[in-house]
Amino acid sequence: MFGSCGAPAGRGAQIIAPIESTYWWAGEVQHSGEWLLLMTTTTERFEDLARCVRELRSYEVPQIVAVALVAGTADYLE
Repeated sequence: MFGSCGAPAGRGAQIIAPIESTYWWAGEVQHSGEWLLLMTTTTERFEDLARCVRELRSYEVPQIVAVALVAGTADYLE
């Protein structure tokens, strides 16, 4: 994600793998092995990051969500 869609949209990333996902798709319960990518960005860059993920992923509907940061240590948040 860093530079693959132009300027870096994400500030940091963690890749968690493998994970087993269970979800509804096309009217059926699906099970699949996946990799979970967590990325941090600013509110202003969220749409850039979402666009980049859509361009790079093969999923018809990738799970792209924003989770609000409600607290953090001062040195991390700088």
